[in-house]
Amino acid sequence: MEQHTDPREKFIAPSLFLGLAVVYNAILAILNAHVMHVSQGTVVMAEGIIVLGACAYMATKLRFLKNCQPIFLFQLVMLVIFLGVTLLSEYLNVKAFRDIFLITVFTLLGTLTSEKKIIKLFTILAAITLFFLLIEAYATELYAGLFNPASYYGATRGLENPEFNETGIFANALSFEGRFSLGIFDVTHRLSSIFIEQVSLGSFAMTLTMFTSLLWNNLGRKSRILMVVTIFMIVTTNNSRTALALCLIFTAGHFIFPKLPRYSHLFYVPFFIVMVTFIFASTECLTDEGTAFLLSDDISGRLGLAGCTLKSLDLNNLLGFESSMAQPFWDSGYVYFINGQSLLGFIVFWLFTSLLVKPDSDQTRRLNHCLNLIIFLNILTSMSFFSIKVSAPVWFIAGYFYLREKNEKKYK
Repeated sequence: MEQHTDPREKFIAPSLFLGLAVVYNAILAILNAHVMHVSQGTVVMAEGIIVLGACAYMATKLRFLKNCQPIFLFQLVMLVIFLGVTLLSEYLNVKAFRDIFLITVFTLLGTLTSEKKIIKLFTILAAITLFFLLIEAYATELYAGLFNPASYYGATRGLENPEFNETGIFANALSFEGRFSLGIFDVTHRLSSIFIEQVSLGSFAMTLTMFTSLLWNNLGRKSRILMVVTIFMIVTTNNSRTALALCLIFTAGHFIFPKLPRYSHLFYVPFFIVMVTFIFASTECLTDEGTAFLLSDDISGRLGLAGCTLKSLDLNNLLGFESSMAQPFWDSGYVYFINGQSLLGFIVFWLFTSLLVKPDSDQTRRLNHCLNLIIFLNILTSMSFFSIKVSAPVWFIAGYFYLREKNEKKYK
């Protein structure tokens, strides 16, 4: 009997597009440091080229996307909500549309990859990340000379480099005195590797942990060792409390999640909202103008900000009349998202995240728990998850497992 190989085995482009989404900031930083001046417009253009290039590629592979109706339906519903919010608020929040479009694009790209390709891709990304992390830790001058993160973020984000920072490292990576730290390695700053800034590197550790848990049985011995070492090095040098917590939860969850009720992952969002609203809420985190300020840069301060801003939402916010008010709430992701997309948009996003892949196997149960935790716990205190270099790998994995589940049911 003739065996038919999956044509996705030959598709290289999905891996290339995801790889570019992860490393393009590093490439632009090198260009800015050694070749040409890079601006915020350059960053927007680079992201646009990656995303639109991916769309053009997928337009040539439509016959392989015929089982992706829920993903297209999600994009259509969110587009209608975006247009409605734009009309109601009389404000065009382009970033709100972009955040959702990235989810659709990279989830679809994930459906065009195969097991061998996704394992090879994440193995390469982990190896590159670990390589530059070690250079940054033990040859900091070389790292700073290559990327000059301070100059890059000054040119692209308008974040001026303080006079005291003569290292070339992004200034935010230096200000961690008194922060949580494991203290295992003696490093001079919070490491960032190819992500150039520390928040995204911490998020990548969570993504790698999720990936390793989901495909542990399919990874070779060398890949397993590489993943574990890379994750360990990131969480011990990045000083991210959220990354450490979620990496530990995902590790324990590898054994626990398959034993939980099938749709128990749906309870994370209401639990988080109730928790921060009634336990961590404070009434003193809003200015007279209605914008929010961080109470303190620790867990209680950030959760307090989430709680008090959630309690401040009124009917206009929930219905989408205040889309222009999203930006000031960047550090309170639920409020940011609801202001920008309305409560209906948030509910659709939550249900899409929770129901895209049915929890019918141990792997898909792990996926649903990890996906809900990595998104909805993260956005309690920041919207950084919606950065392309953070969001794209997560949704690429989700897209791969979505199609894998479809194919397994088809051939049963």
